[in-house]
Amino acid sequence: MAGNEYILGIDIGGTFTDLIVLNTRTGTVASAKASTTPGGFVHGILDALRTVQVDLGEVSQIIHGSTTCTNALIEKKQAKTGFLGTKGFSDEFDIQRMVRRWGKTSWSSIYDLHQNKPEPFVARHLRREIDERVTYPGLVLKKPDIEEIRSKASELHREGIQALAVCLLWSSVNPEHEKLVKQTVEKLCPDLHVCISSEVAPVLREYERMVTTAVNASLMPVLSEYLADVEQELHKAGFRGRLLLMQSHGGVAAPAVLREKPIFTLRGGPVAGVVAAAYLSRILKRSRILSCDIGGTSTDTALILDHTVPVVDETEVDYYPVKIPTADVRCIGAGGGSLAYLDVGGALRVGPESAGASPGPACYGAGGTRPTVTDANLVLGRISTGQFCGGRVKLSPDAALASMQEIGKELGWNAEPVAYAILRIAIANIAESIRLQTIDRGHDPREFSLLAFGGGGPLHATLVAEACSIPEVIVPIEPGVFSTLGMVAAEHGYYAQLGYLKPLHEVDPADLTQKLNDLEAEGAGMLRSVPSQDHRVRFHRSAAMRYTLQEWEMRVPLPAGDLDASRLQAIERDFHAAHQARYGFARDAKPVEFVTLYVDTLVPAPPFQYEGPQPGNTDPSAALKESRNVFVDDQIGVTAVPVYDRKRLKTGNVLCGPLLIEEPTSTTFVQRGWSGTVDATGNIILRPEKRL
Repeated sequence: MAGNEYILGIDIGGTFTDLIVLNTRTGTVASAKASTTPGGFVHGILDALRTVQVDLGEVSQIIHGSTTCTNALIEKKQAKTGFLGTKGFSDEFDIQRMVRRWGKTSWSSIYDLHQNKPEPFVARHLRREIDERVTYPGLVLKKPDIEEIRSKASELHREGIQALAVCLLWSSVNPEHEKLVKQTVEKLCPDLHVCISSEVAPVLREYERMVTTAVNASLMPVLSEYLADVEQELHKAGFRGRLLLMQSHGGVAAPAVLREKPIFTLRGGPVAGVVAAAYLSRILKRSRILSCDIGGTSTDTALILDHTVPVVDETEVDYYPVKIPTADVRCIGAGGGSLAYLDVGGALRVGPESAGASPGPACYGAGGTRPTVTDANLVLGRISTGQFCGGRVKLSPDAALASMQEIGKELGWNAEPVAYAILRIAIANIAESIRLQTIDRGHDPREFSLLAFGGGGPLHATLVAEACSIPEVIVPIEPGVFSTLGMVAAEHGYYAQLGYLKPLHEVDPADLTQKLNDLEAEGAGMLRSVPSQDHRVRFHRSAAMRYTLQEWEMRVPLPAGDLDASRLQAIERDFHAAHQARYGFARDAKPVEFVTLYVDTLVPAPPFQYEGPQPGNTDPSAALKESRNVFVDDQIGVTAVPVYDRKRLKTGNVLCGPLLIEEPTSTTFVQRGWSGTVDATGNIILRPEKRL
């Protein structure tokens, strides 16, 4: 295979390293899975590469979905961070929002004087203020004093901070004072990581902007250290190509960009699956896809409308609001490792607590004793003791049965009814999450296809679809490592934004055009050095807009090219139409204003294709492995069902449930009343034989 160049997509989990390899000459892809070595980033990669017979020296590009920053925040291992703000405004870290969430599901009342709230992200003794002021239109009332900046920065430096967040009032409109502070502090304390809000989150709402800036600053040393280790390990192993990281909104970017904006990687892990789902939706010509990624700890779902990754302007990490573009992924604690238990009222519950990778489910034989969803599936016969994770993990049926005993004793049930109840509750939790994403947002789930992937997605897909009245399930090739497909399918992207608080009737079209052109130039400059087979740069313009005095804004697409008065009127009409579509009403007579401008700069990824299965007929018997006793449902109970080898299935094969389909990275359970067909690219398309 010498002389070929490859692109790798890598997803490193706590237990396994998933890898996808794209041959840039032929456009074909292959995937592999290897055990993760704690503290050794590159060992799992090399093991997986041996499986596909590729040398790291032949790799031109690696795309990595990192959870380093997310883990650092959750585990409270971010860098010690100081804050410098406008005089009189640093207490917003304590005031926070009127409505705050505390706990996994509960929301506090805005009228509750005793409500709980997260600890301030930056402690009071690490905050300082400078006497400066800019008005909301951007006019300077008072310039900052250089000596005061130096004095306050020196005080914080003596406190032992590693990073400094700078967030001044109305810097989203006029950033000159923040730039002056950054230049001054970097000269005074060159060892500090300095972050200013006008470069990370130049948007309205002071608290959100403060938190975003402080979070980003606290992660700059963390990601810089991680990337240095990764690049060093890869270099020692023979890698001479380019390393890129997934960003929260679905694009990829170089380390040089993300060292300054590490906050953009916070959702870089889960988003890859959404990107892959959007890519496959285009291939299959499905305009409405619900991606469902079920892993060991969580279930991540997202709505893919018109082949587009859904993006929101804000996310939440450990209860802190972060104003960055993020794929709209809903995550709940329902995965293979989710623990089952009886609550204080004696009701059976499943999740969100997980057994994790260590000790893991009871059936792993690694010390776990409490029952999980994986244990339930093993008791029901739906997963194999010797084929789990490609045979790398040998499962113990006896340990799984033993884990059911305590709950079974309390309820007076045998192991199988307990296991089936655990599974049905997990399915109900996932279904409820999907209903919140569809019905609560005005979408009919009967118009969607469920794309199931992850280690547990295909195992539960027909059950979830049945519970949600979704009429079609798609199980892609290599579902257990499907997320890595999104890494090589992701476009190289840079996301630029700018505060632009101005009533539409006061907007100068030439000024607005110039602002958008500047954002496009910023993005093009960042991506100029990105290697791609297609160097055409595309720009997507949009703006956050609202009615004057309205609290929240909504995103509206903006046209390319120069703007004039007629195009501004068209933008206003588009806003009214978007408001009508989302909220059911519009106020055509009320004035409209801009809040934030956005430009997404994109460079296409190289094309690729999976090698499809051999053509066949409707008979799948050539792929039959065995027959196994499986608990199908509470009506049939235990019965023998056929087990098929996914790799031996051919195009056109028809499969009628109940049955199992096994492959190294996942197992598909097809419920009674469902049947499926293998399409030309190897996907399994499942539909109910009767109306849901």
